[in-house]
Amino acid sequence: MQTVQNINTQDFAVVYGKQNVRHILTDALTDLSWSSNRDEITQTMTARLRNAPPIQEAGMLMCFAKRSKHQLLNQMNQFFHGPIISWEKNEFTDEWEITAKELGWYLTKNDGTRPYLKGEAGAELQRYIQSTGVDFRCPNLGFSIDERYGTRPHSEIVLDVLQKAYEHTGYRFYIEYIRTDQSYFMVVTREGRNTRVPVFVREQMEASSIRKSIEDVYTVVTAQKWKDDKVVSSVTKKNDGAIKNIGRMGKIIEVEEGEDPAAIATYKLYELSNPRPTKKITVRHSDHTLSGLRAGWLVLIQEEKYKSKWVVVSADTTFKNGVYTVQLTLEGRE
Repeated sequence: MQTVQNINTQDFAVVYGKQNVRHILTDALTDLSWSSNRDEITQTMTARLRNAPPIQEAGMLMCFAKRSKHQLLNQMNQFFHGPIISWEKNEFTDEWEITAKELGWYLTKNDGTRPYLKGEAGAELQRYIQSTGVDFRCPNLGFSIDERYGTRPHSEIVLDVLQKAYEHTGYRFYIEYIRTDQSYFMVVTREGRNTRVPVFVREQMEASSIRKSIEDVYTVVTAQKWKDDKVVSSVTKKNDGAIKNIGRMGKIIEVEEGEDPAAIATYKLYELSNPRPTKKITVRHSDHTLSGLRAGWLVLIQEEKYKSKWVVVSADTTFKNGVYTVQLTLEGRE
């Protein structure tokens, strides 16, 4: 989580808004924090304030950091925008604690009635979410879908389709929020495709640990296609080197009509038989252009002779006296 004290208002600002009311909250802040995780479509922000103006639930919390040449409150500098979902006020000390979520939170609070998605998965997901009134954009996800969902929140449809994309293609996706001068849109982005890539050096690190596990590893993958309770096609791929090194561990995958069992077995074997290291680091920096760092971003770590590549699985940050302290859980990339 991220914390703010003694902020230079030329570089950082927090604004509250509801209907036509706007209040600058920066001077009232005693603590500000936000976090993101791979399995969620929104960031969560918590702010603690003292002697703040009146605040209401469903008012908007907006955060800005000087990450462009534009004036601070320009949309190019905004890295958070979302509704206050709860608040608590100490009536003796006039201290507030408020929690806000990004605008995609409303997708978790509205259900779809047995939605049916049939066609290219990215186009179908975009069509469905846009039908709810949200400006939602999704690229081709590399597979076709034909599924009738039960009644469930719209956000669960998003997460399920993105999980299926990972299972079909080996690529993970996450949600970015893009602010415009009048509104915003949500866009599905492949992990590691952020345009601003942080490079962290050892001198910035307060802590670092690395872990490797074979718990989710499989060295043999079989892709099967079924019809009328019978296997009509089956392809098995093996990683002989991994079998010799760590043993035989077999995974069976059922493929959909129209999918190629051989292709799926090949890429899933590559994905599952090569365990990726995970890393936990705590870094300190003062770069406002990284205020939007979130789960799904690619980050680089400067090693002795090369830069290692990692994707952010979760991010929690503290901002104090102009310095960000970021706790990251990372997954290795080649």
